[in-house]
Amino acid sequence: MTRIEGETAQAKGADGARRAKRWLESTTRVNAQWVNPDPPAVTKLRFAWPHGGQNFSFDLGGLLRYGEYDGQMFFAESKNYDAPSDLATHYSQFLAQCYVAYLDKPGMCDNFMWLAWSPHSITKWPELMSAEYVREHVIVHRERVFGVKEKDKAEALIDADAVSAVASRLWLIVLSEKQENLVISKEHRGVIEDYEARKGD
Repeated sequence: MTRIEGETAQAKGADGARRAKRWLESTTRVNAQWVNPDPPAVTKLRFAWPHGGQNFSFDLGGLLRYGEYDGQMFFAESKNYDAPSDLATHYSQFLAQCYVAYLDKPGMCDNFMWLAWSPHSITKWPELMSAEYVREHVIVHRERVFGVKEKDKAEALIDADAVSAVASRLWLIVLSEKQENLVISKEHRGVIEDYEARKGD
């Protein structure tokens, strides 16, 4: 990849994270207060692979509000793609990252969100948030997760409870440009936020 291609991809990724934040917050149920690469967000969203000496980061994170999710935290990955392309590969890595993050800071990992502008792995769609699928893809990334090359050794090391926990916390969200615009207006959102603020009086 050339420098210009890399810069274009980086800019598109940053735009996707901003659009994901805008859409999530338009639901009135999300405060996406950490967005990469904003300096205050970097340390909040960064984790380390257990082996290989490398870090990874989620694109955004924050708190859910109201109802059954009130006060829960989330980490999210956004993929600003127009077509499936290599999204399946990125999703595979995302699952391994969620597993690592959960083992590192379970108290912060209430929800893991995948937001993309294209679906992927359509024939496997019902399986993508299952514990079995999470387990399969943690093992795919076994060298960085467990420090082993042998599949059987990774299978012996995997934490089944963590796999189930990650699967139960996954959200799979597919967006479109029209959907981004079909949201509550800023004016009506202000009314809701004012109402919620007054409930505490």
